[in-house]
Amino acid sequence: MKKNMKFLIIGIVFVLIIAIGGSVAYWVANIQRTRSGIVVNVDNLKIIFTDNDIIDDQDIRLGWEKSKDFSVENQSNQVIKYNINLEELINTLVTDGLEFKITSSDTDAYNMKDFESIQHCDSECVQVLKKEVSIGAGETHNYTITFRYRDIKNIDQGLDMGKRFSGKLSITEFLPNTPSNLFASKYASAGKRDDFSNIVTEGNVYVEDGNFTENGKKVYYFAGNSTDNWVKFGNYYWRIIRLNEDGGLRLLYAGENPESQTAYIMDSGNIGSDGGFAYNEDNYGHTAYVGYMYSTGDTLEAIRGNETPSPIMTELEKWYTENLETNYDKYISKTAIYCNDRSTYGESKSEWASSGTMYYNGYRKFVTNKADNAKNHPSFKCGVGGDGKANYDSPDAERKKDMFSVSQASGGNGALTKPIGLMTADEVVFAGGFYGTNNESAYYYRNASGGSATGANWWWTMSPSSFFGGSAYVFIVDGSSNAGRLSRGGVYNSDGVVRPVISLKSCVQLSGTGKSGDPYTVTSDSSCDALEN
Repeated sequence: MKKNMKFLIIGIVFVLIIAIGGSVAYWVANIQRTRSGIVVNVDNLKIIFTDNDIIDDQDIRLGWEKSKDFSVENQSNQVIKYNINLEELINTLVTDGLEFKITSSDTDAYNMKDFESIQHCDSECVQVLKKEVSIGAGETHNYTITFRYRDIKNIDQGLDMGKRFSGKLSITEFLPNTPSNLFASKYASAGKRDDFSNIVTEGNVYVEDGNFTENGKKVYYFAGNSTDNWVKFGNYYWRIIRLNEDGGLRLLYAGENPESQTAYIMDSGNIGSDGGFAYNEDNYGHTAYVGYMYSTGDTLEAIRGNETPSPIMTELEKWYTENLETNYDKYISKTAIYCNDRSTYGESKSEWASSGTMYYNGYRKFVTNKADNAKNHPSFKCGVGGDGKANYDSPDAERKKDMFSVSQASGGNGALTKPIGLMTADEVVFAGGFYGTNNESAYYYRNASGGSATGANWWWTMSPSSFFGGSAYVFIVDGSSNAGRLSRGGVYNSDGVVRPVISLKSCVQLSGTGKSGDPYTVTSDSSCDALEN
């Protein structure tokens, strides 16, 4: 979906400090800062004040009221949407006596009928006074904003004495709450994590880029006991794993309710069934069977042929068809890549025969080198080692075979018929997991009650681990017996359960706070519905 250019309009109207003035009914407004000039102009929008940009009254009493006129002018040749905000807002008043009202005589401008309260905020926050106001090309919206401190009957407003109020009025570009915009605004201060030599327990959002993401694009991801990454979608709950490089939002299945202990699918879509499902129960005596899809042969090049879907892929695609495809497919990204990393740290393909031993990239990073920060860095870029280097003899051609997708538009192989996969071992480590160490705090392990989302059941990732002793192994995540531990499981083992992973399109819009009681919900418009991502 094509995005508008950014138009930012920043205007400081006033800064007020409410302080003790001698009695309940008397306050003094102390101007803390002023701004020279009355026009703030950025790009093609500008905000104009009729006299100056401060409210300079000295006496503020019960019943006090003050208005300020300003206008917003669109000097571009296209329609622009903007928000009217109170930024850097601090309001420690106890009562709701402090109010505002925005009025305009212009037909297309925003117009309030009644006064509304200014929100309470002990430290700097932003109150959006009005969101998504459209202004046509060359048009001007003329406004009056009125502030008042009203007398509230039967309320002791002496409680407000000594409290503080300050803020500045601004106009900012309206940006739809797409996944990328949400992360960029909500987690703008996210930092990089460089130490992967232990678990992460404290909830946090980190950012990764450079050699460990596709095309170096910035990726935000959740780690530890994050509690604001819940999504309600398709009648199920999900946990946000990360932002994809293509701007989509990657989700891990979390069950039919936030307290679920059966956050997995079984038996062709029956949620919460007892028992497990093998990754590849009938075929395990060859290294090829770590593949999400595979071919057989005696070289790595041969087994990456992707001729045959694994049983676990077949199960996931059947569940997608029965549970999401009819009503929710329009929201789901077709360009998202699900990595089945079959790289082997550069060993020669001819060296590996079906009867030998093979250690894949994930094993080298998370088992052999798990305590070495120079070699254990997980990657969102498929087939990249812990040192940031690709691990294929022919990186472009070979890496793509492991990059499963429906569409090839973002570099995936287009081998999938349904846009669904599993979490990778790399994503588990990014999320705070660690090989051989429990992490009962990790969001991927926990439900909203703090227990195991899968009970005692362990579940599959789609990351190959090794082939030895005549059997193929992939990485798994343990249930309550070894809470949240990254481990390995033989592909033949039918005790494992399946937790689907999907990706929402980059153009969908989210609402909610992401908490389990107020999860993000998903909407899209017709233009988004028609896109692959």
